[in-house]
Amino acid sequence: MAVKKDTKTGTWYFYGSYKMMNGKQKQYKKRGFPKKKDAVKAEILFRADIKTPYKNLTLEELFTLYSEYTEKRIKDNTYNTQTRVLQRWIDIIGKDTLIKKIKSSNLEDALELMIRKSNSNTAVNYLNRLNKMFRYAVQRGYLETNPCAPIEVIKNPNEKRNEMKYWTLDQFNLFIPFVTNPMYNLLFKNQFYNGTRIGEALALTWEDIDFENKTITINKTWSKDLHKVTTPKTNNSYRTITIPSFLCDNFKAYKELLDVPDKSFIFGIDVPISNTAVRTYLLRAIKAANQNNEEQIPTIRIHDLRHSCASYMIGNMVRDGSSNFSLYDVAKRLGDNLNTVLSVYAHWLPQADKGIVQIMDKDNALD
Repeated sequence: MAVKKDTKTGTWYFYGSYKMMNGKQKQYKKRGFPKKKDAVKAEILFRADIKTPYKNLTLEELFTLYSEYTEKRIKDNTYNTQTRVLQRWIDIIGKDTLIKKIKSSNLEDALELMIRKSNSNTAVNYLNRLNKMFRYAVQRGYLETNPCAPIEVIKNPNEKRNEMKYWTLDQFNLFIPFVTNPMYNLLFKNQFYNGTRIGEALALTWEDIDFENKTITINKTWSKDLHKVTTPKTNNSYRTITIPSFLCDNFKAYKELLDVPDKSFIFGIDVPISNTAVRTYLLRAIKAANQNNEEQIPTIRIHDLRHSCASYMIGNMVRDGSSNFSLYDVAKRLGDNLNTVLSVYAHWLPQADKGIVQIMDKDNALD
């Protein structure tokens, strides 16, 4: 603490430095006090104010603190997404904005700008990311209340729901003959019959295939953003599933064709092929199929092959009045929990429900 008289103006000023939240020293100085006691009093109030960090914490400083806190607590992909979303908030609201001055109305205006060309699901995601950061700020004492708390994302009643796209087995069989590259042929069959996420498929090495027991072990995923192998999406994603015999033979034939070490990636050898390359080949093969078949198949995304697998399994849970497997079995094969499968694929369950009713009618049929 220090005060001094300005010989040029005859007024007093105070000056000094203090340590910021990031550990760096920051200089301060304020001029224009008519008397020494006024400068002393003002500096005392100033120093008292900076002893309570949250009072002068900027949005960018909060982001830095929160990023350091979460970096080792969440998956790399989640951390990258979090950073990207929060940076958009900072760009709109302003990095030097004091968090104590941020109101709910400011956040609602920013949210409107961010999702103008998106949908309500995107809005919920953006708000949830920011809400977690402000909850952290409240817990740490940087804020007294969370400005996100009063905000509610109201879904637009006129918003059109995007229907889930998928292929039936017949449609897949119209498509696959036009996938002449053996690697892509195997990849698309794996996606349709095993239902893996694309990152899980691209991370597969030959060590993950047990040809004797006809199983495939999924214990990692390929991150296209980080360009490296990471842990699976959730604990449920760790699984070992049985491969259909015909598909197991396809895997074996492809490995013999390559003659590569077991540590090699199945779909790319040294480094997995890119998602862009997979998407490009998929669209090209769909176009070829539609040009050469009378029946047209819909254009789908890579991830929709996983949806197709789910549809294929759910549609065959009950066949000819006999129960083959349960929805729990479907969830285990997909690497999801039962609640997720129910929420995502519930609209397909009536297909299996008809088979259940056939059993009831059979048991109660009159002689």
